Amino acid sequence: MKAKILFILMTLAGVFCGCKDSFLDRIPEGSYVDTNFYSSDEALEAATAPLYNKAWFEYNRRAIVPIGSGRANDMYSPWAYPEYVTFQVTALNENLSSAWSAFYSVITMANQVITDIATKSTAAVSEEAKTKAIAESRLMRACAYFYMLRLWGPVILIEDNQTVVDNPIRPLNREEDVFQFIINDLTYAANMLPETSKQQGRATCWSAKGILAKVYLARSGWKKGGQRDEADLKLAKDYAEDVCENSGLNLLPNYEDLFKYKFNNNEESLLAMQWVPLGEWGVCNTLLADLAFSSEVTGGVNVWSSYNASIEQLQQYELGDTIRRNATFFTQGSYYPYIGIAEGGYTYTGTNSPIKKGVVGGPNDNNDGYVQSMNSPLNTYIIRLADVYLTYAEACLGNDGALNSGPGLEYFNKVRYRAFNGKGDWEKTSITIDDIIRERRVEFGMEYTNWYDMVSWYCWQPQKMLKYFNSQQRGYRAPAITKDENGKLLFGIMLDGVFQEGEEYYEEPAMEIYITDKDIFFPYPESDVIQNPLLNEAPVPYVFNE
Repeated sequence: MKAKILFILMTLAGVFCGCKDSFLDRIPEGSYVDTNFYSSDEALEAATAPLYNKAWFEYNRRAIVPIGSGRANDMYSPWAYPEYVTFQVTALNENLSSAWSAFYSVITMANQVITDIATKSTAAVSEEAKTKAIAESRLMRACAYFYMLRLWGPVILIEDNQTVVDNPIRPLNREEDVFQFIINDLTYAANMLPETSKQQGRATCWSAKGILAKVYLARSGWKKGGQRDEADLKLAKDYAEDVCENSGLNLLPNYEDLFKYKFNNNEESLLAMQWVPLGEWGVCNTLLADLAFSSEVTGGVNVWSSYNASIEQLQQYELGDTIRRNATFFTQGSYYPYIGIAEGGYTYTGTNSPIKKGVVGGPNDNNDGYVQSMNSPLNTYIIRLADVYLTYAEACLGNDGALNSGPGLEYFNKVRYRAFNGKGDWEKTSITIDDIIRERRVEFGMEYTNWYDMVSWYCWQPQKMLKYFNSQQRGYRAPAITKDENGKLLFGIMLDGVFQEGEEYYEEPAMEIYITDKDIFFPYPESDVIQNPLLNEAPVPYVFNE
């Protein structure tokens, strides 16, 4: 931990990287060093810019996919980090260590910006700019801790980097204190950030309020014996309602457009990691190579993904829910007019189910040349408006068995209306928690968030979710997937050119998978435990400064 923080302190002045056509490129003119950098409002904007990309890079580079989506059983590959799907992750896992380090990079970078604003800002910096920069920093710090809480439970809370430099052997802090720390940061951000930003992609108060709704909803049932706390439910509902009713924001009309980079920072995007077109290592989105299955969908750009949708994930889609399914996975016969435009579009003819979401086409498809191997300009969503809609619905459901009316149900149906384009059986007159789980699975499939929500549900209703996890056919693969005349997916095998349907043809995982309570949270990375043995000790209360 000490080494990580020292590295961040040494490199912070150098992360104000060159970026194109965004606030990430707004660096003050002239020659600056650490002692005189904070000399204008513009300088503070440059200081917080790396919190939108550089700080998150090592998490987004690779770990985000197996942790957020593989663990949820969105997809599976026996060759690419299958241990996340099969619950075989150990403390030596490289992606696990990368995620832990990356989250603390966000935290310690945010801390340093906050400290520098307080100690190094000149009189030329306005109080408004200071407050906004601190609010952005606290928002990002809260996001990192909210991810960590749902992966590890107790973690180390840090507000002042120097205290860790002085004493790197620090104990874990209790989960209830981590929740409160997150809430304190988000409440500050919600109160201090503007309703609209002058720079597209910057956080607003609606970003903080949307995440606050999710945090309160998670805390409402977190290890409380199956009954959600009514006070937290009310706060979750109030914050979500505020965003839904008062932000003036709307869902993007076309679901598929959410995952085209020309729609980066659309009005549905409340907060996202901002990646630089053709950016250097550390500020680019490298995921294209891990997601795209063939250069035929990237205009010849080199890619190598072996990921495919899990059988169980594909079975979550209703027959009429082809818009979301085609935007998330390639399935036989699905057509994309914006891929391979010069050839009249692209139709997937294979019998697998490769990843589509995050695959943006090739350089010529986008008329800008920005797509390269391990370099895509597509932002990574942290939270979007549809997430708040479904959070609102779940908070309104609360401890009841069903939600039969009211605004929560209405916003749930807004998500479905878009998904079905207003056709067929899109409208629900009553929903249960099972409906919400399924809706989240398909709305956010391959957006690296589903596992985090599953952990919150597990902490509320552990036995229900353990049964759910163990029914997911994790690690099973169908040698062939086709469609019938109605478009329904069929799973089986091709034998002598003839498709045969049935589970008897599935390829089974190499090991028996049975998930228990001890498997839900990840182990702490071994390298960090060696340096800090207190990670093996019981968590302690955190002493708050506010």
